[in-house]
Amino acid sequence: MTTSSTATAAAPAAPASGLRGRKRERTRHAIADAAFRLFADEGFDAVTLTRIAAAADVAPATVFTHYASKEDIFFGRRLEFEPGIAEAVRGAATGAELVERLRSACTEAFGTILAADSLPQARTFSRILLDSPSLRRSYLPLARERRDQLLSVLLERAGERAADAGVRDELETFASLAGAVRELGFDALHAALAAGEPAGSVFEAATAALDRGYGRLVRAYGDAPFLEAA
Repeated sequence: MTTSSTATAAAPAAPASGLRGRKRERTRHAIADAAFRLFADEGFDAVTLTRIAAAADVAPATVFTHYASKEDIFFGRRLEFEPGIAEAVRGAATGAELVERLRSACTEAFGTILAADSLPQARTFSRILLDSPSLRRSYLPLARERRDQLLSVLLERAGERAADAGVRDELETFASLAGAVRELGFDALHAALAAGEPAGSVFEAATAALDRGYGRLVRAYGDAPFLEAA
């Protein structure tokens, strides 16, 4: 199973401002860093929020102030590594261009994940993820969330055509298929990262999965009228 996040600490919910904001951000990062150390050493499923609080030297209530669950900590920075779906969709004139822009957005995200300063944390993230059945289950709502985000932007892009039930059905199908291809790419990425393969080999495996899937989508949807910009 996959996910799109590869970092080891959750980003603040909003930019920090002033002394209180900076203190809050430091606390969030301390909690997340402590959690990932425990996850890496003992496995995600064996670690409790109480243990995380003790490792971060904060009260359990403080952890709940910043995070709703262990999963919230683990997936906290995923938005930093998410492909720019809205930008990709809104900038495409045709179905073929749309698919290519979605592929490019994912490829760019892979490059960010595999950068030298992110690579060690990415390997840890992938190993923890693949070793945890509960994390893989927790990922399913995130995949649906990304699919729904893509569908929402596609419907906006379709303009008045989105009022047609047939068009809406076609766009929902496309969003589901495009999302599945994206996850295949991240599946390959995480498997190669967890196996300790060199960054170049990881990138090749992940992009090859994208190319196979998006190539099929181009052949199926490249000339689809309902994917043309309104």
